[in-house]
Amino acid sequence: MNLLQHADMAEDLTILIGSFGQLEHLRPCLESIFNTVTGGTSFRVIVGFNFPGESDSQRVIACDFPQVEQLRAPAKLGYCRAYNQMMARSTGRYVLVLDDDTVLRPGTIDGMVRFMDAHPEVGIAGCRTVGPDGSYQKTTALMYTMGTELLNVLRSSAVWRDGIDETVTSWKSAGWLNGHFLLVRAQVIRATGGLDEHFYTFQSEADWCLRIRRAGWEVAYVPDFEIIHIWGRHSNVKSYWAHIRAHVNRYYFIRKHYGNVAFHVFRLIMSLGAMLRLLKFLVVWLVNPNRRPEAKAKIQAYPKILLLGLAARPDEPPDKLRRESTDFNFVPARNPEVDTG
Repeated sequence: MNLLQHADMAEDLTILIGSFGQLEHLRPCLESIFNTVTGGTSFRVIVGFNFPGESDSQRVIACDFPQVEQLRAPAKLGYCRAYNQMMARSTGRYVLVLDDDTVLRPGTIDGMVRFMDAHPEVGIAGCRTVGPDGSYQKTTALMYTMGTELLNVLRSSAVWRDGIDETVTSWKSAGWLNGHFLLVRAQVIRATGGLDEHFYTFQSEADWCLRIRRAGWEVAYVPDFEIIHIWGRHSNVKSYWAHIRAHVNRYYFIRKHYGNVAFHVFRLIMSLGAMLRLLKFLVVWLVNPNRRPEAKAKIQAYPKILLLGLAARPDEPPDKLRRESTDFNFVPARNPEVDTG
């Protein structure tokens, strides 16, 4: 896919929002954008409704935010393909990949654009993130390496170390950034490409940040500016297939970035981790009824994850997770009829 082929940048920032049409999230997100960005930053907003068919959300957004460009998908595209499709329509010097369940604090976009202007060595940046109650959310993570994966066997989610960067007061380099707010230079996207669609979702941000760093740019965490992320806490209750996809993607990440030798060593690491997790959650199921919803999906998933270690290509998704077609694209949403009363 050709991304950002525009010779002239029409605005400072193109804001891209993927949405499943939940107005209780999308409306506050859009309000925060239009109410907090000053005239000093020119911007354009594209919303991609990442589900098939029409919905009331398109009509409501057309009525309340007529300046927003709407796209719709003929099928669920996944995080990576959806944002790549929107990136191909971007015309700004910078691109903001933004979740629809975020609310921007005053000054965040203006400040982040100024930061990028002042730091040409930074290719991609994220800001401080808090929940609706003001509590810090993990925004940065350690890069996936053989070392962090080995540590992960002993300590779950080692890359999301508790408290990482919570007390940082000035910008710093990060391993990788959570995908709910990613401010990227158009120049970087042209040079390195967009998100790798093999991931569909999990680990795609880490892959992108690693490619950007290897191309010579910094990955920056900027705590001076803040957003609220409604559903940002990493839930322990994930579906069976979400667990499988996450582990398939980790195999793919290791093979892609560290080679075949590391990939085969990683089989052993992953299998050991799966055995220990299976034993752990069997015990959790028996002794802690309150955690049974979390334990159930994991007890079901980890035997399959163990079998992945014996598969010829554990980095390829099983048939259940394969998309029917890779040809699906966003199309401009037709103008919904707006009741003007």
